[in-house]
Amino acid sequence: MRKFIKISGITISILAMILILLICSPFLFREKFAEIVKNTARKSLKTEMNFSSMEVSFFKHFPHLTISLTNFYLKSSAPFSDDTLISAKDISFGVDLVSLFKGPIRISKVYLNRGRVIIQYNDKGLSNFDVYKTSSGSTKTADTTSSGSADLQIEDISFARTDFVYSDPSIPLKLAFFGLDYKGNSNISNDILKLRSKISIDSMDFVYDRVSYIKSKPVKAKLTTSINLNSLDMKFEKNDFTIRDVPFEFRGEMNFRKDGYSLFVSLYSMFQNEWISGSVYLVANKNLWIAVKSDISLELEKWAKRLDVKDYDMKGAFRLKLNASGEYITGQNPASKKPDTVVLSIPDFTFSSNLKNGYFKFKSLPNGMEGISFDLTASSTNHDYRTINLQLENIKASVMKNHLEGYFRIKGLEDLPVESKISTRVDLAELQKVVPIDSLNLQGMLGLEISINGKYNPQKKLFPVTNAVLTLNGGVIQTKFYPRPIEKINLQATVTNNSGKVEGTKVKVDELSFLFEGNPFRLTAEIANPDNVDYKILAKGSINIANIYKVFAKEGMELNGFISANLNLQGRQSDALAGNYGKLHNTGTLGLKNIAFKTTYLPDQLLLKSGVFRFHNDSIWFEKFESRYGKSDIMLNGNISNVVNYFLAKNQVLQGNFKFYSDYLLVDEFFKPAAVAAKPSAAEEAPISVIVIPPDLDITLNADLRKIRFEKTDITNFLAAIEMNKGILALKNMKFEIVGCKAGMEASYQNTGNQKASFDFHVNADEFDIKRAYNEIELFRNLVASAEKCEGIVSLDYSLKGKLDAGMNPIYPSLEGGGVLSVKKVKVMGMALFTAMSSNLGKEKIKNPDLSKVELKTTIKNNIITLEQTKMKISGFRLRISGETSFDGKLNLKTRLGLPPLGIIGIPMRILGTTDQPKFKYGRGNNDENLEESVYSDELSPDLLEKIKNSKEEDDGNE
Repeated sequence: MRKFIKISGITISILAMILILLICSPFLFREKFAEIVKNTARKSLKTEMNFSSMEVSFFKHFPHLTISLTNFYLKSSAPFSDDTLISAKDISFGVDLVSLFKGPIRISKVYLNRGRVIIQYNDKGLSNFDVYKTSSGSTKTADTTSSGSADLQIEDISFARTDFVYSDPSIPLKLAFFGLDYKGNSNISNDILKLRSKISIDSMDFVYDRVSYIKSKPVKAKLTTSINLNSLDMKFEKNDFTIRDVPFEFRGEMNFRKDGYSLFVSLYSMFQNEWISGSVYLVANKNLWIAVKSDISLELEKWAKRLDVKDYDMKGAFRLKLNASGEYITGQNPASKKPDTVVLSIPDFTFSSNLKNGYFKFKSLPNGMEGISFDLTASSTNHDYRTINLQLENIKASVMKNHLEGYFRIKGLEDLPVESKISTRVDLAELQKVVPIDSLNLQGMLGLEISINGKYNPQKKLFPVTNAVLTLNGGVIQTKFYPRPIEKINLQATVTNNSGKVEGTKVKVDELSFLFEGNPFRLTAEIANPDNVDYKILAKGSINIANIYKVFAKEGMELNGFISANLNLQGRQSDALAGNYGKLHNTGTLGLKNIAFKTTYLPDQLLLKSGVFRFHNDSIWFEKFESRYGKSDIMLNGNISNVVNYFLAKNQVLQGNFKFYSDYLLVDEFFKPAAVAAKPSAAEEAPISVIVIPPDLDITLNADLRKIRFEKTDITNFLAAIEMNKGILALKNMKFEIVGCKAGMEASYQNTGNQKASFDFHVNADEFDIKRAYNEIELFRNLVASAEKCEGIVSLDYSLKGKLDAGMNPIYPSLEGGGVLSVKKVKVMGMALFTAMSSNLGKEKIKNPDLSKVELKTTIKNNIITLEQTKMKISGFRLRISGETSFDGKLNLKTRLGLPPLGIIGIPMRILGTTDQPKFKYGRGNNDENLEESVYSDELSPDLLEKIKNSKEEDDGNE
């Protein structure tokens, strides 16, 4: 008995000691763990991690020692830096007990409680989970004991009541799990990692292309996956899951090869006598070999009930079978000598699908679509996509008293032989009882009859024999945005072709009419032969833009005003091409009055007070277009010609000539922000592009602007001829006055694609007041800050050409030009060059010199500005200077300072260094290194140079 009591006492003592150790040890390790968590986060994570408190315990996940972080969150990586990647009520990490004493500390278990995990991509494929720092340098494992960090070797993961959201707009797919319970563990044997997982999800959503295919469905799954750690081959050995009560089996494997990979997956589900079965086998090396099989047989009503589909009812017997096998290959088109990638091979396949006795009804609406049926078959042979055949037969559906029936067939893609017949007649008022149309009232009888048989190939001028009739009688459209409808809508239109040739196609609108707010509008049209368009269009009526826009209101835009039309357009494209304008009968007017346009893209309202489009043969005249934008007034008169050819034929040029007047144009108000908006991330910013000049425009705009205000600077008496021709923008005879100076400019601009552009200009400014320019021109103050204390008059005569990058910034090595800056009378103060020269020579008078009658002649090429030898007098001294400077501020100047009285005795100097920190060396010196040139190789093409030369030298008498 004593022995028993003794053993019991020892046992109780040991247990008590263990219990005391379990209770006390977390307090002993708390400070150490706090340091480890911080160091591990700092060394391992790119983004911010935080939590409100930390707990160390043996009891939370007994018998494991766990570190628990309460109110945990981890930020996402760029471009989602403002979002949260992982958040949780608490997250716990299980620590290997042996590693506490032997080191390094090893974390083997993770527990996430009431968490939320968001995995997302943007449109460019950038993700939010790039939060872990990749190791660099040596691959040798760090000593985590000394560093105070932890080694992550996860063997068990557990999620409790966690939400998981995955979205990728490029697919576009969104997958959401709510109330996820997950337990997973892993073990390694013979270099094989085996993962076993058990999953329970309260609710799953599956959305593809904004269509919800699975909504709020519970899921349970048991998954087993093995990974070969040497080859990284994977096997999905046993993966069973249920969506609601419907069971699914998933199997597969992925193997990596020397030159590619192979992937096999299969899915199977059986419910009563219905099944879903499918498999995909891919082998990727130089090309991609594909084998696909699928067999589906469903009674839609049974599956809808089993999956608890709540938003709609559906019925019908659905069948699908697919067999495909073969290589998918793309490459150079053998029929083309130019680079042209085409599909060279596709898997041969056979596909069939049908639906019998189908029914579909939204539960929120009183009626459904009945009698839905179709038979769809498709196939391809010889691995040639041009052999694809498709037959959609027995198309049928009915909505109350309305019907749809027909068929559609394509027999190969060579010349696209198509055969189809579609017939439907729908009462739009009844359609609203079947299809959810939010806040929209529709009425009228819509009819469509289509019969097509023949080949379609525009290059061979083939068009199928066609007879199509579209009618709408007694139509009405009314929305929640406006109390009265557009009514009495009648449409009678036909498309016919009896010859099988493109030239035999005719589109005829016998009537398009409607009544809105008591104002009638009517249009008739006949258009025949797309190869040589013969048109006849009559339009008459008036439209209150403000009210009709409210019928189709769009957030962020406002429209007001009135349009009246009285048009009679008749003619033939060939007459316009041949210049037989007398055979064209295009007459009429389109009047605009008080058209007000406001959008979030413009800070103020643009008001077109009045204007008339007058049509005459091949020209459209703009007459008395008077508009106002904020404080600016604009008047435009002119015309465009070759309109028929431009809109109906390829490679035609739209010609025009306009006069643009304004008494006051406030440029700043076109660019001020309309509202403070969130700054887009770098990944979401719009792609940068130069200004693109359309090559199919020949437009001249003669501008006469009395006063322009731009960035607090006034420009007056602005005159210029602005021409766009063959993709070149030319400014000719530009003259304007600024800060009392008369200036002139000639310039040209042309883009090369949308990433580069070329420019060439010559500017002349006569007697420019530096002090006034600094005080009145903000841009001048920003660019020439050293002019703050300078006074005097200068003139400029300079030419420059070069390239611009995608941001419209000059590419400095491409700049080439030269000219003269004439100094009439200038007092220079505070310039670093003269200040440093004065200090080096001990000549105070040189510090702030007065310069008179000095001409600075410079040339620019290869990033270097070369100054010809220039002489100037400075307070009795005679300065001679020449040399080079670069656009990045480097100096290589040679100077001679002639001493009073006659400058016979002089001090030779070289000025090196930079404009901010010049360095002086005495003596002539011939060993100084020349500034390094940056040669720009992307020269303007001879063709482009000739175009620019012609545009500049074009005689005004020929315009």
